[in-house]
Amino acid sequence: MTAKIYVNEDNTGTFVCPKCQKTSVKDLSRYMAQKTAVRLKARCACGHAYEVFLEKRKKFRKPANLPGSYRSSAIDSGPRDTAGSMIVKDLSYSGLRIEVGAPPLFTVGDSLYVEFRLDDTRQSQVRKKVIVKNIEGLCVGLAFASLQNNDSALGFYLFS
Repeated sequence: MTAKIYVNEDNTGTFVCPKCQKTSVKDLSRYMAQKTAVRLKARCACGHAYEVFLEKRKKFRKPANLPGSYRSSAIDSGPRDTAGSMIVKDLSYSGLRIEVGAPPLFTVGDSLYVEFRLDDTRQSQVRKKVIVKNIEGLCVGLAFASLQNNDSALGFYLFS
């Protein structure tokens, strides 16, 4: 099993040996510029070798499977309006990753409006303006256009 190492603000990570539980802090600066996922082989002082994955994200992402919808404007603006259904695949305080049912007609940099319900006890509704950050096939990375500190439903959901 691959261990996940969270990279701190000072570009260090704490490695924990799965065999003896010994910890060590290592400088990970040289891996931070890489755009792709980083997997490394680590070796503990006890001699045990194990694989680690560097988690470079600044915000925690919660896996999800939440149906919802997106559109290119706040209200239906006519035939050029882009709209469709989506599934929220993961969610963080700064954005989300969605999967759409058909190749998207929007591009990186476009603004969209998303709407979905959390699977919390209140079935809290989330409506947000987002900016398209990346598109890989049917998977789309979105950043919230504004980060509101008063979005308590989303905050509680992410850390529950």
